[in-house]
Amino acid sequence: MKNTIKYLFPFLFLTLPVCGQQFTIEGKIELDKGNLLVLTQTPEGTDTLARTTFSGETFSLAGELAEPVVARLVVEGYEGGFVMILEPGGTYTAALTRNGQGDIRGGKLQQTYLDYQAIIQRANGEIRDLKQKMAQAGEQKHFKTVKELQGKADKVQQEAKKKLDVFIRRNADNVLAAYLQTAGMERINELAPLKQMYASLSEKAKTTAPGRILADRIAAIEQVGIAAKAPDFTLPTPDGEQVSLYSVKGKLKIVDFWASWCGPCRMENPNMVKLYDDFKDKGLVVISVSLDERKAAWTQAIQKDGMPWIHLSDLKGWKSAVVKLYNVDAVPCILVLDENNRILAKNIRAEKLRAFVEEQLGK
Repeated sequence: MKNTIKYLFPFLFLTLPVCGQQFTIEGKIELDKGNLLVLTQTPEGTDTLARTTFSGETFSLAGELAEPVVARLVVEGYEGGFVMILEPGGTYTAALTRNGQGDIRGGKLQQTYLDYQAIIQRANGEIRDLKQKMAQAGEQKHFKTVKELQGKADKVQQEAKKKLDVFIRRNADNVLAAYLQTAGMERINELAPLKQMYASLSEKAKTTAPGRILADRIAAIEQVGIAAKAPDFTLPTPDGEQVSLYSVKGKLKIVDFWASWCGPCRMENPNMVKLYDDFKDKGLVVISVSLDERKAAWTQAIQKDGMPWIHLSDLKGWKSAVVKLYNVDAVPCILVLDENNRILAKNIRAEKLRAFVEEQLGK
């Protein structure tokens, strides 16, 4: 068996229980032995609701809940997990398979969650069949049939959406609707759709973990948005000297998040070197923050690419607090700050970056 179990849903937003009624989960799992955990995630981080050691492909565990949560059953040492909705006092049975297809039963909200998924699965199946027929009709140049089949597919999608909307309205004030309405928000880095997502939540849903995590995400993006004052940070140089962002003075600052293993970053470095050479005497400074985890790779890349400016890193990669502070989800990531550390531009490179610097400092 490969050392992985896939998520049923990729993103989880959960509430942290403090005390309450006991829940129990019993079932079977297609593994001989291991440790099974019930995990939750709150705005403050991940917590463990319950855990047990299992053997002989059966398990039983229990924990306490003060309110309903979205939870994830995880086998320690394996990726992924099995999503479920837990309620205080709930009794659940689960069949967890090698391919990650978990069947978890019990509780009103869990059944609602399963019914919601069933609508999606049925609609996807019907649309998939219709698309296959459309492809066959297209190959035979039966375009009228293609149009008719497309109409049927659109109708299936519309009907499914109506049914899903009913589920959301019926559960508008609980964690299930909040979870469903905020699913996938980690992939969104623009404020407008995130704020629209937040506005769609009921006032009670905003107080659930999904609502609070979404609110925190919006605030985090706003604090590193255009016109915001960039938050200060302190990191070590390759020589171990601690340098803060605010201690570096310049008319214009470029903060460049990069890594030695990042191909696009390395390809961009010659442009940055030329830009720095052309404008350093006019007040341009560059601060490169590396997402490397190995010092040798980091320093070798600096030397090889000939980057004669300030380099900082705690060598924690994606786990760096500064990476999280600046909401960096891909590299290269470039910010341009003024002399007061106000963010003037984000994620511009090459010719666009040069044009912007020229506009600010003159040719």
